[in-house]
Amino acid sequence: MLVGWRAVLSLADDVDDLIVISKIGKVFTLSSIITTQIRRFPDIPEELFLGWRKDLSSAFRGIHFNTSFGEFSTRLPDSLLTAISFCAHELHRCMPEKDVAREELKAIRESAWALYEEILKSDLPPNLARYLLDYLYLVIEAIDDFEITGAAGLERSLNAVVGTVATDTTTAKQASASPFGERFWGVVTKVAVLLKLGKTALELEEGLRKFLHPHRSPARIQR
Repeated sequence: MLVGWRAVLSLADDVDDLIVISKIGKVFTLSSIITTQIRRFPDIPEELFLGWRKDLSSAFRGIHFNTSFGEFSTRLPDSLLTAISFCAHELHRCMPEKDVAREELKAIRESAWALYEEILKSDLPPNLARYLLDYLYLVIEAIDDFEITGAAGLERSLNAVVGTVATDTTTAKQASASPFGERFWGVVTKVAVLLKLGKTALELEEGLRKFLHPHRSPARIQR
């Protein structure tokens, strides 16, 4: 079962089994996400587009990690997969997925992970290290799960990071003033630009800078 899921999710053999299982869990959540999104649009008939859920639920209940992947995949007839494809088509028409360049995504992931490892080895105060590490990891995880949760998952991680500027302003300001602050917000703004949530990294940086350090002169993000 795990070998089959590794192939489906394009995971290397050395990825820990528990990580594989956690990603399978995220795949299971997609049916409820699709249902919620379909119901947002009254012109999409629910009875026509969501009739596959009972069969999919039955297939998911049949998963046991000591059995073969084939025993699970045979529970997914072409008709069920076609019905889900119709949902994908309608959702793409109503709320198309953002186009994200995979090479840029990979480069951001590498920058975020390098910074994460540096902070781990640093002597930052525990509260600042935890702040930076927690939110860097959210971004890294969203990138690693991109093939499952897509741009929406990446955008949720970005919103969580930017939201702390308002919900935990003191720590956000202290983290921003730390030796890793510029690089941290540099990663965040690159994600925002990749998702086309701002015109340029400098534009987004300027907004964050004004909020976190209203009396400081502009400083360019370290690329």
